[in-house]
This record gives sequence, structure tokens and C-alpha cells, in this order.
Amino acid sequence: MAKLERKLYQILKQSNTDILLDRIENWAVPSVPDLLCFNKNKIFFTLELKATIGNKVRLSPHQVSWHLRHDQRALILVARFSDRGKKTTVAKIQHRGGLSAGGPTHFFLYKSSQIMDLVSRGLKTEPIVGGLCIDKIIKYLSGLGALAPSP
Repeated sequence: MAKLERKLYQILKQSNTDILLDRIENWAVPSVPDLLCFNKNKIFFTLELKATIGNKVRLSPHQVSWHLRHDQRALILVARFSDRGKKTTVAKIQHRGGLSAGGPTHFFLYKSSQIMDLVSRGLKTEPIVGGLCIDKIIKYLSGLGALAPSP
């Protein structure tokens, strides 16, 4: 699934304008999330990227432990792909779209506090944001830390 997670990172990186994404390549500490993010409201948060074919989301015990200990501003982004997408490129996914290109069919965003439900129930767990397009998720992430508008 690492190949699909790289594709998810590319989709996120190419779709995003307001969020600074720093990919963390850390083999020494296997539990650290994939991305350290900083949005326009000067909010830091982490993002774990997961890709799946079905409804099950594979999380290592280290990842579960990390999310249980760091539930403030730690999020999990899951993309459900239509198949393994061996011949799929990021350009095909973006320009031809989702299922027909072997790309993600849905995106789901979860809080770290939902980690145990995500492990046991998979994508049946209600996401905080989800849909066919990553735009809603980027809008949510960009808005983290924003002040409520004055009445």
C-alpha cells in the first residue's frame, strides 16, 4: 500500500494551496505520522496517510499507540482506491478522475480520537469530513484554528 500512499500524498500536494506539507521520512520511529502540516491560520497538525482497497484500514500497533497519545491536532486521511492501480499515474487520477483511472473513489478524514473505531470498524466509522473529492478535506484542514466570524 506504500505506493498508493505516495499517490495520495501527490494528490494532496498538487490539490493544496493554503497548507504547507512536510513529508516525514522516518524509518527509525515507525509511529510518527507521514506529514507535518502548517495552515494559513498558523496551526500545526499531523496527518497520517492511509490507502485501502476495501473498507479495512491497516494501522500498525505503533501508529495506534501514537494516535492514542497525541489526539490533539493529529488526523488520519484515508483514500479508498478502486484497485491496486499499478498502471495509474497521479496525472491520470486527477485529469480522468477516480474510479476510471484506478484512483481514489472516496476520501475520508478522521480525528486521532477515532483510531480505535477505525481499527475495528474500518471505513464504516463516520469521518469528520469525507467525499468523492479531496477539496472538502483541504478546506477543512485549511480552516483549522480559524476564528468564528463575528455576528
